[in-house]
Amino acid sequence: MAETNSSIESVRATLTEALGRLRKANAEYFQLLEKGLSSSSLPIANQAKEFCSFMERNVSASFDLGDKLIHAKDMQDALKLQGEFFQDQMRTLTDQARTMGESAMKAAGGLFGPKS
Repeated sequence: MAETNSSIESVRATLTEALGRLRKANAEYFQLLEKGLSSSSLPIANQAKEFCSFMERNVSASFDLGDKLIHAKDMQDALKLQGEFFQDQMRTLTDQARTMGESAMKAAGGLFGPKS
């Protein structure tokens, strides 16, 4: 039994290390993306920045789920974590869709509004 626990902890340590490397690579990717969008002269750069911010938060939430699953006690705990994650993500995606829709409407209104 001690050997099994040691093996489980070894797998958890390996997964935690891999997840840490993925988080770091993800953070570097989004930093580069933000840098590119900041220097962009595209008229939709602000909307793209907002969309990238949403993506970054969603990916971070997935990494957080991965971290929680690594430390789940059993399958029931893992399923509970997945259910909570799904519900949270659905709420988040609904809010993000609303925000992006409002942003698109404002941008479109600016295109068709009166010209000064």
